[in-house]
Amino acid sequence: MKEVVVVSACRSPIGAFGGSLKPLQAPELAAQVMRETVKRGGVDPSMIGDVRFGNCLEPPKALNVARVSALLADIPWTVPAVTINRVCTSAMEAIVSGALQIQTGFTDVVLAGGVESMSNVPYCLEKARWGQRLFDGVLLDALTTGLHAGSHFYPHPETGKHYIMGETAEFLNEKYGFTREEQDEVALRSHNNAERATKNGDFKDEIVPIEVKGRKGDVKIVDKDEHFRPGLTAEDLAKLRPAFKKDGTVTAGNSSGINDGAAGVLIMSREKADELGLKPLARLVDYGMGCSEPHLMGESPIAAVKNLIERSGEGFADWDLVELNEAFASQYLAVERGLKDLGFDREKTNVNGSGIGLGHPVGCTGARIIVTLLHALKKRGLKRGMATLCGGGGVSIASVWEIV
Repeated sequence: MKEVVVVSACRSPIGAFGGSLKPLQAPELAAQVMRETVKRGGVDPSMIGDVRFGNCLEPPKALNVARVSALLADIPWTVPAVTINRVCTSAMEAIVSGALQIQTGFTDVVLAGGVESMSNVPYCLEKARWGQRLFDGVLLDALTTGLHAGSHFYPHPETGKHYIMGETAEFLNEKYGFTREEQDEVALRSHNNAERATKNGDFKDEIVPIEVKGRKGDVKIVDKDEHFRPGLTAEDLAKLRPAFKKDGTVTAGNSSGINDGAAGVLIMSREKADELGLKPLARLVDYGMGCSEPHLMGESPIAAVKNLIERSGEGFADWDLVELNEAFASQYLAVERGLKDLGFDREKTNVNGSGIGLGHPVGCTGARIIVTLLHALKKRGLKRGMATLCGGGGVSIASVWEIV
């Protein structure tokens, strides 16, 4: 099969919920990242064989948001585009499936990534179309309902009740017995790492400054991540109340954020890169997938990473850096424990923060962690890294990348 290389990788800043990126709808945000990804890649947009972008909470005004975004990014209408939804893993799925197109010779160039504008997810009236008839109607929050990830149809196997993703973090605590202090330690490290990386300029090369137009036509440039809390301490985290269970230990502080963001990579065959005289940033080494029980969805990267190790013959000793998205601190701890015997090392994992500190715009994160991984490897003079994340319903994907 053909070798797949990355010729450009970038992302937007991660916006706070209701923050600086709120005025941009998902396709408007994605288009700016797409445009810059292609520009940095140094190719004519007409050369792209497919655009593949992940998105979970698809906006009603932009079905197949990948296509709408591509058109806004001035990619010719002759270039196909598809939106991928494998919940939180969507953007990595978009990249890996695009790589498969290249490996099998279907096309030579793919623009892949993901976008999520969680600030703009609407409310809706489910029963309004066919008549509300009597009494008040319930205004459904499509955001928090979406974060139940299908559990209304496939509930908890013991209680028979549906659950939001935060409750799965409590289910992991019930299984493993993680303490509040252990979870807050993970959260504090994530925020502190994100703050340090921002102050040191570690994200400068990967972030695309985003233009946000105001009501009066003025343009604001957003070029820094907004979610992490500067100067956060363990004492600050300890003050927070449980968010999902009265006597629980999962809080807003040791959970990922609700955020806005987009990330993209331009991938192509090594032959095409050589033909165009382009110097690749990295190459795809291998990938793996795996699942867990839906109500224990945070465990799913254990299976994905084991599948990756089995497929590639590699392991943690071969990876200089690791990105394990933090949906929740207990989820991170569960994966850490499940992979400890295989060499999982916290010190080389999430060195610039992850979902808790940086935020988790769900349909974007799978690409964001790859973008951050590649730039961190390059900046530190390292060679190879692995990225993985869990997804609602118990799905996961993992991939290994090498700087070239």
